[in-house]
Amino acid sequence: MYAPARHRADPDPWVERAACRDADPDTFFPPAGGAEASDREAAAKRLCARCPVTRECLREALQHEEGTGIWGGLSVRERREVLRVAGTLEEIADELAAFLANGGRRISAPVRERPAYVWFLRRHGWSPGRIAGALGLTFGQVQQAWRAAEYAFVCTRGPVSRMPRFCLPAPRAAGGGRGTKPCSPEGRSQHLEPAVVDVARAS
Repeated sequence: MYAPARHRADPDPWVERAACRDADPDTFFPPAGGAEASDREAAAKRLCARCPVTRECLREALQHEEGTGIWGGLSVRERREVLRVAGTLEEIADELAAFLANGGRRISAPVRERPAYVWFLRRHGWSPGRIAGALGLTFGQVQQAWRAAEYAFVCTRGPVSRMPRFCLPAPRAAGGGRGTKPCSPEGRSQHLEPAVVDVARAS
């Protein structure tokens, strides 16, 4: 989403390169609920998918906790999930440090904090298999939680250049699989939708 005027004097005026600069702003602020809201959100995300500055746009929205609109390809609900997961990464640090000090054998991870638990233990050198055993999770659940936490960390604290670019969900291929995803042509693109969905599922 095209940023407010107060940000246009930045040393890197990324807003001047935004694909939505000349688009109808209403597209990015769909009404709550209904078919019209879904259609507008889909239209906004299609524009975001071909925008060269979605990473800067998303970081802008996360830093200012924008409460409306589609920014960087994510809706308000999706951004809130990212911020919530990012917030838990620090909140449970002391608890998990004590867990490691006591031998780190078994711990109960609340579902909403699962990404933070997995992220912390992975950062301390634990393998996915060891984490699964300690938290009573499946390997798939560990991988899902890790993706959600790492995505939230990169989007809120890491360099903007490390943030994955927004891509539209890949179309379904014959047989139910996913086909080639229509990503931004700039550099190596990474599909964000699974990470956002993982965040929501881990909540």
